[in-house]
Amino acid sequence: MSKTLIYPFLYSLLVIHVGKNVVLALIFLLIGGVFAAGCLGGGSNGASTTSGFSQTTSNTTTTVSSCSTSTTYSTTTSTISTTTQTSQTTTSPTATPSPGPGYKVIYLTTSSGSCPSGKIPVEFVYNPGNKTVKRVSLRGTFNDWSQWLMHKKPDGRWVLRICLAPGTYEYKFYVDGHWIKDMSKADPTADKYVDDGYGGKNAVKIVGGASSLVIEHDPLDPAYLSIADNRTVVRFEVNPGLVDSAVLVTTIGNFTMEKQVWWDSGEVWRAELPVGSFDYHFVLNVNGTEFIVFNSSESPELHFDGVNRFPQIEWVSSAIGYQIFPDRFFNGNHSNDALALDHDELVYNELTNEKPILSNWSDPLTPLHCCHQYFGGDIAGITEKLDYLSSLGVRLIYLNPIFLSGSVHGYDTYDYYRVDPKFGTETELKLFLSEAHKRGIKVIFDFVPDHSGIGANQFLDVWKNGRESQYWNWYFIKRWPFKLGDGSAYEGWWGLGSLPKLNTTNPEVREYLIGSALKWLDFGFDGIRVDTPADLVNADEFFREFRERVKEKHPNAYLVGEIWTLSPEWVKGDKFDSLMNYALGRDILLPYARGTLSGKTALNLLGKYYVSYGENVVAMGFNLVDSHDTSRVLTDLGGGKLGDKPKPEAVKRLKLLSALLYTLPGMPVTFQGDECGFLGDKNHYDEQRYPLQWSECNVSLVEHYRSLGKLRESIPALSSSKISFYMAKDGVIAFFRGHRNEILVVANNRDSPTSIPLPSGTWKEAWPGNGSYQNSLEVPPVSLIVLRRG
Repeated sequence: MSKTLIYPFLYSLLVIHVGKNVVLALIFLLIGGVFAAGCLGGGSNGASTTSGFSQTTSNTTTTVSSCSTSTTYSTTTSTISTTTQTSQTTTSPTATPSPGPGYKVIYLTTSSGSCPSGKIPVEFVYNPGNKTVKRVSLRGTFNDWSQWLMHKKPDGRWVLRICLAPGTYEYKFYVDGHWIKDMSKADPTADKYVDDGYGGKNAVKIVGGASSLVIEHDPLDPAYLSIADNRTVVRFEVNPGLVDSAVLVTTIGNFTMEKQVWWDSGEVWRAELPVGSFDYHFVLNVNGTEFIVFNSSESPELHFDGVNRFPQIEWVSSAIGYQIFPDRFFNGNHSNDALALDHDELVYNELTNEKPILSNWSDPLTPLHCCHQYFGGDIAGITEKLDYLSSLGVRLIYLNPIFLSGSVHGYDTYDYYRVDPKFGTETELKLFLSEAHKRGIKVIFDFVPDHSGIGANQFLDVWKNGRESQYWNWYFIKRWPFKLGDGSAYEGWWGLGSLPKLNTTNPEVREYLIGSALKWLDFGFDGIRVDTPADLVNADEFFREFRERVKEKHPNAYLVGEIWTLSPEWVKGDKFDSLMNYALGRDILLPYARGTLSGKTALNLLGKYYVSYGENVVAMGFNLVDSHDTSRVLTDLGGGKLGDKPKPEAVKRLKLLSALLYTLPGMPVTFQGDECGFLGDKNHYDEQRYPLQWSECNVSLVEHYRSLGKLRESIPALSSSKISFYMAKDGVIAFFRGHRNEILVVANNRDSPTSIPLPSGTWKEAWPGNGSYQNSLEVPPVSLIVLRRG
């Protein structure tokens, strides 16, 4: 349960809970006990290098109780106020705050079964009628569309009661692994219905009431308490513009908190301190009134036990990533080129007469280009290019699927335990991994647990033998006999007959899949990118087991989930280390680099992004803008299509976008060939996957990427977990990097220069030039500047 504090301005503390005399007595007894224990006194600040993660005395489960109090995040893109911060650090202990005569004691949690002051109980009900339903969850803007399980009543209805602050919320029911498409047919109690953007309708609940001060802090959520860069990071979220100052009071010292990030409807305050066990609470100054914020009246102090339950994989934050689509990267062994043709999906598919084709490296693309036009790229070719990748500063390679499959892309796996001969042999793979590791490059492979290909032996056995097959329960067969490729006869991924869906509730299937993942980690891979994890029928159960078993044998294995949206529920320490952060790259950085977002709007969206994830998760971020599944970034920026000459303005904006990606926390990931300035429109036969024409590589753009790699290597602050906002103005965004706010990154997406004030002191240009500035800075058009404190 999220721990939420709400303090209405219309009422004093004395009417929040009980009568005046009782509360006064409780307050004096409580404060006396706190002073006696030294909780408000100065504590020692002993150094510690032990990693840890929070654990409170609260008993919190993954399901939502009847008084859940998660915050609603606004999805608007309205502008925010320009704010200037000049503080250099928040890590030093501060003097003990002295409560003034008008201080208030308030609590993050209230008595069991009731909503905190300012929130209202709201009941959601799903009635399936005569349908048999096994599992229903509530998802909406109040929980970032994550999963809150509903409870089945004896009369067959599914019910969940939650606490919501006044506001308007969109939501849907998620029934047995499927979204309710039209909520107007599922929940007649909703206040209204709105288009969901996918041809269906969301329900809307309007919660009335007066506006209140809302503070969020859940010590079990890494967004609020995490271990990042071997520091304990404690944060709380609050309405914007209300808190003037805040102090984290602990049994190991008191720490000044800084306003870290903000957006249109909230802001986050942050402090960092040594790792170790401690008790803590907050002291806030709000409009001249001091608030002492405790856990509860029964158990005032929050507690962190110093145990790290979600360790940060430290090498990720300093790495630069590079995605390789093997068939289209480089051909290093021509002898295996034709080996793709004899087991292609089209050979098995009984509903088509098409056949796969093998093309020369520079042949024109055909309608089969996406999936069945082969060009011969392989593992040996990647090995040949390792020195080139190393020169870019690459320290991680993400490989698209290389295991036996029936397509160019490899997402229709036939055998999870065998390297596809069209890409090479296990010997060649072992050599590649060895040579990559010699250069300090780690490698992660693509894993596809939701579905197989129709050429998988298990599926072919079902096709031949029907219910007599030992693999009948590995899939979801609707009728038999059937023709291979007929998606109406069995469940396929998104209805595709070439991708029969695996029954991951079957223990045999889970063992087969997880066993294959462990085999390749044992073989020498450093992590796993997981394809479409949300589509599994039992995603939550599967990936909890998956993580547990992987981390037991390979604790430093990097686990990345292909989730395209802002979805913090996947990175709480029980599933993935990071998501594929399209929500950062495509939803924020790309439109900003295009010039379609103002600086204030971009900073607003970045605030919503960074409040959602723990700082340890941010540091492990797999940050990308494009991939094999999207148009190339230079095309998205207006550079043209495959075969065009890239427009200079688009190249300039690509340099801005890539510089932003390299200066934000986490790992920047480049799709193969973007550094060369290649073009490709996904909507034209997936031309973004066309073979890299190395002789046409833009050398000056490659040098730009090399310079970014050297920049990250030379400034450790750019590999730190911390980001703090500075300001936004016109097309400018500016933010600090490093634990002492020692680096200031300033970007401008406008076609004209913009002048901004600088924090006090001298600021020296670290990239791309070598200027020195005081008081103000004129930011050139479509540019990014990295400044270092003088």
